[in-house]
Amino acid sequence: MKVYSCCGHETVVKRHYCPSCGSSEIEEREVPNDGTIYSYTRIHVPPVEFEHIAPYSVVLVQLEGTKAKVTGRMTEEVTIGDRVQFAGIDNGAYLYKK
Repeated sequence: MKVYSCCGHETVVKRHYCPSCGSSEIEEREVPNDGTIYSYTRIHVPPVEFEHIAPYSVVLVQLEGTKAKVTGRMTEEVTIGDRVQFAGIDNGAYLYKK
């Protein structure tokens, strides 16, 4: 996964200018896809198009070696602090597993 950084601000979203300082000097680097659960919410009653995968968790993953976080989806039960591994992409959503 790529991380874009400037002035200590890091994101996985490519930008032309730093949202923190306004600089166009953005550094791009590869970081591991794995990380730690920073936050999550468990979805038991989803929108109709996601009923077939419920219950599931929407997770905020702190990526290893960076300040950047990504949002993903997990079907397993999780707790804050769990180590997770990138498992692929489904319909534009990052999938993680323990």
